[in-house]
Amino acid sequence: MSRTWLALLLLAVPAVLHAQTTETERAAARDVIRRIDELEAQLQPAKRAEALAARRDADRDRLLQRVEELWNAELEALSDWIARHPEVGWKEFRAVDTLTKVLRARGFRVETGVAGLETAFVATWDSPAGPSGPTLGLIGEYDALRGTRGAFHGDQHNAQTPVAIAAAQAVAEHMAAKRVPGRIVLYGTPAEEVGPPAKAIMREAGIFRGADILVRSHSSSRNTGRSRAGFGVCCLNINEVKYVFKGEPAHQLRSWQGRNALEAAVMFYTAVDRLRSSLRPETSLQGVIPEGGVAPNVVPDRVVVDYYIRYPDEVYLAHVDSMLARAARGAALAIGVEVELERYGEYRDGISLGTLEELQFAYAKKLGAPRLEPEPERPTGYEETGWVTRDIPGVGVSVFSSRGATHSYEMEAEALTDVGHAAFRMDAQVMAAVLYDFLTQADFRRAVQEEHRALAGLLDQYLAALRQAYAEEIGLTSTNR
Repeated sequence: MSRTWLALLLLAVPAVLHAQTTETERAAARDVIRRIDELEAQLQPAKRAEALAARRDADRDRLLQRVEELWNAELEALSDWIARHPEVGWKEFRAVDTLTKVLRARGFRVETGVAGLETAFVATWDSPAGPSGPTLGLIGEYDALRGTRGAFHGDQHNAQTPVAIAAAQAVAEHMAAKRVPGRIVLYGTPAEEVGPPAKAIMREAGIFRGADILVRSHSSSRNTGRSRAGFGVCCLNINEVKYVFKGEPAHQLRSWQGRNALEAAVMFYTAVDRLRSSLRPETSLQGVIPEGGVAPNVVPDRVVVDYYIRYPDEVYLAHVDSMLARAARGAALAIGVEVELERYGEYRDGISLGTLEELQFAYAKKLGAPRLEPEPERPTGYEETGWVTRDIPGVGVSVFSSRGATHSYEMEAEALTDVGHAAFRMDAQVMAAVLYDFLTQADFRRAVQEEHRALAGLLDQYLAALRQAYAEEIGLTSTNR
């Protein structure tokens, strides 16, 4: 596809096609987006969601009241405790010990160390009427951010598992009282802020297999909103790559007798900045040098540069990744050192479902969530790796919870105030309402499943269209399109 042809195509795309992030996506995958639009017109998710949220249902209303009682009685305090005892990814030992004790006390069977991850767990509850009904899944996180002042909950992950417990317990009590068959599974997922992505590891191990739906919550410094149906991921497609430069040590007074890995790393780091004008503007390159040598008087023989390479789609991301790899090898060649690439994590587009996105938004509106955003945003999947959403329909709930920026000390502080507490309670109520409707409304459950099957079937076509669109620009040959 020539650039001239692509430019003309961009101009021809109707203004209503806002399902994807970039103009290239919208143009190249116009047929796929048209089919998504047709599916959404058939399913009418907004109309369906409004009807579900507005209907009179005494059992649902009691469920929402029970969530509030559980949150106010114990789980808000549990959220605050985790906030005051932050632990970074892969080291959330106190949080996991406390959360699993709370879950066991509520009748859940708990397995820890799942997927070979010491701080991952799965908590399962089966209805007294049997587990033959839908399996309702909830995701809980609990890791803190890494910071110069130590670990801190600047993304409010302290609340996510207490929120999930409040929703899960209330739904379990309803199922037990009404003899509704089914199963509830709460997945404790560590290290959301540290690669490699734990959810991807757990997915590969089959931990999520069997869930019919997954819901999760997350903090938000943005308006309370929802995503459009389509393909995307919260924080863009990401390759996590460490560039390990290896040289030879020597005394710095006779530095020519060594090979300076730090000089190669700095040359590479500088080269990445020089690459930015050759890459599409949506590219995001974020790097640090966590290992830069040991002593000023010794030629550094090992230096590590750690990059998050981000782009809205995975096809052009591969091109950006290859550009950085060449820059790293060039810097190593110039200085006479070696470089090894450690690819330790990948995040890819997930699937956003209009049926679930509109329903959670309708309940957020019904409950009086603050700062509602009227227009749907780009597709983001429902969890940060994207992978799990390709297998299981689900939704993320993000009621506005902080006036501070994401990953800030202000957001951490507001997790302990009324702003955070009220948002977390609403998160739990919205999650419980979505699970309740999925459990009890067979027509809605079928619509969710139909939408997920259709979008999952379109994902390969979407990626193939992007490969064709980028082929000339990034030098793809016919053998690897």
